[in-house]
Amino acid sequence: MRITRYLKPQNVRLGLRSGHLDEIDPAKDRGAELARLKSEVIAELVELFMSTGVIRNRNKFQLDLVNREKASSTAVGCGVAVPHVRSMQPRDIGLVFARSEQGVWYDAPNGGLVHIFFGLCSPVYDDDQALNLYKWVAHNFLHEQWLMPALLAAPDANEIIKILSGLR
Repeated sequence: MRITRYLKPQNVRLGLRSGHLDEIDPAKDRGAELARLKSEVIAELVELFMSTGVIRNRNKFQLDLVNREKASSTAVGCGVAVPHVRSMQPRDIGLVFARSEQGVWYDAPNGGLVHIFFGLCSPVYDDDQALNLYKWVAHNFLHEQWLMPALLAAPDANEIIKILSGLR
C-alpha cells in the first residue's frame, strides 16, 4: 500500500491539543465531560481532514464523524484509534494522522489512553479502498511491535510518513 498517496505532511498533527483528562471540570458530570473531550478531539481531526481538500462541508462532515463515534467507539486499544466514516461529504478518500505523547481519553475498550489516531473518510460509494486502508492500519499495529514506539518518537511529519511508507 502506498500510504503517501493519501497522507501528506500537512495532514499530520504531532501534538493534539484536546482530549486530556486534566481538562475535566470536577464540578460537572464526568460522563458529559468525557463526551466533551471526545468531541474536541473529533473537531481537531476534522481540522486535519479539511487540510486534505476532500471534504465538501465541514459542519456536515463533523456531524457524520460524531454520529459514527456515538454508534461505537473507533478506539481499538493498544493506544490506537481509527476514527472513520463513510459520508456524502468526502469527494475522495481522506487520511489524517494525529499523535498525543501524553495520551488522550477516547473511550478505548481497555479504558486506556489513545496516543495515535488514524482518521479515515471515504465517499459512501467507495468502500473497497477505505476498507483496505483500515485493514492496513489494523494489520500493522497488530504485527509490528516496533511501530508505536517509532511513531511516538518521530520528530516531525516527514518522519511519520517515512515510517509508515516502510510498512507493507
